Amino acid sequence: MGLGSVKFKGKKFNVREETGHLRLYVNDMDIVDVTEIKGLEKVKNITALDLSNNKITELTGLDELTNLNQLFLNNNQVKGIEGLESLTKLDRIFLNGNQILELKGLDSLTNLQWLEINNNNITELKGLESSTELIKLELHGNQIKEIKNLELLTNLQVLRLDRNLISEIKNLETLTNLRVLFLDHNQITEIKGLDTLHKLTNVTLNDNKIKDIKGLETLVSLETLYLDSNQLTDFHNLESLEKNEKLKLLYLNFNPVEGEEKQFATDVQDFEVDKVREFLASYKKWKQANGK
Repeated sequence: MGLGSVKFKGKKFNVREETGHLRLYVNDMDIVDVTEIKGLEKVKNITALDLSNNKITELTGLDELTNLNQLFLNNNQVKGIEGLESLTKLDRIFLNGNQILELKGLDSLTNLQWLEINNNNITELKGLESSTELIKLELHGNQIKEIKNLELLTNLQVLRLDRNLISEIKNLETLTNLRVLFLDHNQITEIKGLDTLHKLTNVTLNDNKIKDIKGLETLVSLETLYLDSNQLTDFHNLESLEKNEKLKLLYLNFNPVEGEEKQFATDVQDFEVDKVREFLASYKKWKQANGK
């Protein structure tokens, strides 16, 4: 007995069981111009639906899929998230590569744990207040200017806000379960606002405008720090990283180090440092030798 099927553009797609889900894929690259979601009432038992790589503009026709846990709509032309209100069992949504402007329509999805809306046109972090079970939130490649309205997402472990327009790290104090933070390719000038995030293991701040290494002293779990392509002209606060005893990888490439510090940079050469203790010790020794 089949698990169900549906036709799009004259082609039949069958539901199949995979990794514990009844999954329907309608992302065949041979099919073009699927612009609307319809006919899925015949397969309302499915728990995972993949409609990626089509030309869908609206999230309609999904109301009867009340068992749906996972929804993939990457690389479409979706402009808004409204239309998912009845899908209260959803725990994963993937809407990467669309045209979404705002995070509106998620209020009823209180079981949501994983949300990816990368490479869209979102300008504001507003509309996630009910998504308190979120563990992973990815919003890179948008137009977000300010970190705010995330205070209730206390279960969050992974946050991606890279490739936005953010100039300041703030309003993260309550996210004490955060492990991984991506803020690269923004306009950040200073490392601050991370003091309470003691579980952070990975912080990525490449391609910003940071001028000083500080504000990381309380991150006792920090293992990897990326500071490539910033505006560090010297390393005078480098020794503050001695307090980050678990730090294993430190990236400081492509910074405009100048003055006498440039000689140390030349001596070290490779700033993909995988032996941080030795690196910090060599810096301290260099300072002493140069009367610093």
